[in-house]
Amino acid sequence: MDSKISRVARHPFIFLVVLTTLLVGCKQNNWTEWKVQNELWMENNLANDKSVRVTASGLQYKLIADPTPSDARPNKTSYVTCDYTGRLINGNVFDSGHATFYLGNVITGFAEGCCLIHNNGDIRIFVPYALGYDESKVKDNDIYNAVGNEGTEGTQGYIPPYSTLIYDIHICSVSSSL
Repeated sequence: MDSKISRVARHPFIFLVVLTTLLVGCKQNNWTEWKVQNELWMENNLANDKSVRVTASGLQYKLIADPTPSDARPNKTSYVTCDYTGRLINGNVFDSGHATFYLGNVITGFAEGCCLIHNNGDIRIFVPYALGYDESKVKDNDIYNAVGNEGTEGTQGYIPPYSTLIYDIHICSVSSSL
């Protein structure tokens, strides 16, 4: 037993490299599992709910109410005032509120979803990670240190990388400027 301990003591650098590799591998596996869970959730959502539609980009959505279809829809350069709640597939709410957003400054999936409905409309959107906070927001392959939601107006909770984002959105008003 003493000889094994002395071998590790003689090579602490190798021990640290091996330990670090194992820890990074464990985090990477958690990250991969979460990614797969989110991809499967999106597939099942589309297959199991016939009222869910999908856009060419992969955004899934369900129109809840669109009472003013004669009004112009917002576009990606519009300012939209809305009530919204964002949650993950596990039900954790990461953000909610009443705010005005410039659609050019929000994640692609949120902007695209807002552009599908008119003033006073309600929609539920299912944003795949590629249209939200994808792997580019991971620091040093560390799922526990993702920066996907840093700097996002109104964000209240942590959003892991590769997360499907589910938003319930009610458009209160649309304008071309503030």
